Amino acid sequence: MNHLATEDDDDDGLREAFVKVSALAIMKKVREAVDREADELAEKWFAEHRVAIKELPDERQQEFEEIRAEATEPTKGELKRPRTRMEDFAVILDDGQTAVAPVATRHLMSDEDGEFPLSSLNEWEYEVVNAELARASCRGWYRNPPRAAVDSLGVSYRDPVGNWRSMHPDFIFFNEVGDDIVVSIVDPHGHHLEDSLIKLQALAKFAEQYGSKFHRIEALAKSRNQMRVLDLQDAAVRAGIRSTDKAPLELYDSELAVDYDASGA
Repeated sequence: MNHLATEDDDDDGLREAFVKVSALAIMKKVREAVDREADELAEKWFAEHRVAIKELPDERQQEFEEIRAEATEPTKGELKRPRTRMEDFAVILDDGQTAVAPVATRHLMSDEDGEFPLSSLNEWEYEVVNAELARASCRGWYRNPPRAAVDSLGVSYRDPVGNWRSMHPDFIFFNEVGDDIVVSIVDPHGHHLEDSLIKLQALAKFAEQYGSKFHRIEALAKSRNQMRVLDLQDAAVRAGIRSTDKAPLELYDSELAVDYDASGA
């Protein structure tokens, strides 16, 4: 509109410019061309200024991530190292009393004693963390923040309306296999929530696209007092998840899932 209308135009001139732009905006080919050019230009600028952006404070980096999120299709970003982390070392018991939170070692954001409080974990998450830390190969772990941020691994998906959303797996674990440190996504997630299936399908799609970058990508849930795991690195498991419209609990009860070894062996 700024290009079509000049400062000398009267209301009729501005209205004509508005009508032309509106007409172009409803043409699918025009929209797609503009979106494509905008995505390519943004990607070019992000590449050119990648190092400078990394040197900015976390708050400013987050602003750039929000710009990146405006792309017509989700793009792969870089997970940033968190500089600070606030966690509560106290928990509220069922009787209302306050107690010292249990702690675990080897978290990437540990305190000066090498400990990280587990105050924000639910029963399933607590069980999984203890099992994974008991594995002889475990060298570290990260409690993935459940929000869109530069220090949170997010998986994009479309909601039933068609809008882009993101889900954030609970944990990232680091294990030593051979001479390498490998990365795993382990996500104990409630199966009772309304969007649990679509999030599970999103994680399965992510595993199909980026599974080669990870050692394990697993979704877990408890059924009949037994933790069950869906191995999303398995093509048959992913196909079963993508093709179903049933409740996730049925997937965990099916042959697609196996019992989770909570002993850490």
